[in-house]
Amino acid sequence: ACLLNVAFVAFRILCIPIASMGDLAARLRSKGLDLPWDASAPSLHGSANAGSLFGTSSSLFAPSKPSSDGPLGASSSHAKAKRTAASAGAVKGSSAAAPAPLSAPAPAPLGLSQAEKRSLFTPLAEQGQSAIKQEQQRQLQSQGDLLKGVEATLVRWVQECLARDEKRDKLVEKGMLKCRVQAKWSDGLDESLKQLARGYGAKLAVDGGKENAEKHPEWLRLARNEKWLIGFDAAAFETFLAAHPETLDAPCPQLRVLAEGHAESVAKSPQVLSDALFARFGPLRHATMERARKFALMTKRGAKRKGGPGGRPEEEQWKARIEWPEDVAWAAATLAPMGLRPTGEPLVRVPASAALPILEGLGILASMPDLVRLLRDHGLGKVVSGYRHHPKPEVAKVAKDLVSSWRAAFKEK
Repeated sequence: ACLLNVAFVAFRILCIPIASMGDLAARLRSKGLDLPWDASAPSLHGSANAGSLFGTSSSLFAPSKPSSDGPLGASSSHAKAKRTAASAGAVKGSSAAAPAPLSAPAPAPLGLSQAEKRSLFTPLAEQGQSAIKQEQQRQLQSQGDLLKGVEATLVRWVQECLARDEKRDKLVEKGMLKCRVQAKWSDGLDESLKQLARGYGAKLAVDGGKENAEKHPEWLRLARNEKWLIGFDAAAFETFLAAHPETLDAPCPQLRVLAEGHAESVAKSPQVLSDALFARFGPLRHATMERARKFALMTKRGAKRKGGPGGRPEEEQWKARIEWPEDVAWAAATLAPMGLRPTGEPLVRVPASAALPILEGLGILASMPDLVRLLRDHGLGKVVSGYRHHPKPEVAKVAKDLVSSWRAAFKEK
C-alpha cells in the first residue's frame, strides 16, 4: 500500500504544473514524506535536481527501502546528500565528455579573372580573330583525334577479317565487307571520313536512318553520335595492308619470343598460349597460331631452329625461315590472306615488304624430298603463281624464279 501511495504521488508530481510544486511539497511533508529535491527551487530545468528526477540515479522510481531514521519512504539527510552529490557529478561528467562541435572548412572562393569571364561569356565573333583561330585549331585537333580513332577501329576490323574464315568466304561471295564506325557529329566530319575512305579506295555510306540527318536541328546533331559504314573490296584491302603492314601478321621475332616463353605451359594448356597471343597481337590466323605453338614445342624439346642468330649469313637473315610443315602452311596463308579467287589466284595480294621475305624463304623447298606433298596440301603452287603478275617488278621476278625452280625439281625427281 505504501508503494502504491508513493507511485500515485509521483504520477501527480509529473502531471501538475511546475508552479504549484511548492504547495504540494508542503502537503507531502505534513504527511511525513521527505522529497528528493529542493521544493523552494522555482524550476527544474538546468539544475542537478532534474538529472536526479529523470536520470538513472532517481530515487523516486527506484524500489523503496526501509530507513532507520524515520517511517517508510523517508531517508536520512546523509543519504540525501550522497544522492545529490552523485547526480551533480553525473551531470558534470556528461558535459565534460561531450565532443566539441565540428567546424566545416570554409569553401574556397570561386573567382574568375576578367580574361576568363570575357572568354566564357563573350560571343566568339566579338573576341577577335585570334580567338576565332584558336577555336578553329581546337576543332581541327579534335577532328584529327577522331579520325585516328576511326583508323584504329579499321585496323582492328581488318585483323578480324584476315583471321576469320567466314569473313573471307563472305568477301568471295559478296565482293565487299563493311565496317561500322561511330563518331560524334562535328562540322566537316562527313567530308573528313570521305577523304579517309577514298585514301584506301573504300566506299563510305551512312548507317540506316541517317539519310535525313540534315533535317535535324543543329543542337540535336551535336548531341548524338553518327554511324557510318565503310565498305572494303579486295583492292581496298590491298591498299590498306600496304599502308598498315603490321595488320597482316605478328612480327616473327616477337612471336617466337612470346611462344618460347610459354614453352612449359603449352603442352598442358594450349589455350594459355592462344590467350597470350591474342592479348599481345590481337586476332591472328590459325596458321600463325599453329606456327607459334610449334615454336613453343620445339623449345620445350630442346630443339633449335636452323640458322638462328649468328647461324645464317647476314644477307640471308631477312628471309623467312621455312623448315617445318607449319612454316609452309603459314607462308601460304600469309601470301593469300583472304583466300583464292575461282581462277586460283590470291584474292588479296600482300605488299612487297611482306611478300619478298616469304618468297625468298620458300626457295629452300626445292631441296626438300616431300616438295610435291607440301605444295599440294597447302595450295602453295597456285598462291606463288599468282604473284608472277604482282605490280612490283621485284616481287614478280622472285615469284617467276621460284616457280621455275620447283618445276625443275619435279623433273629431277
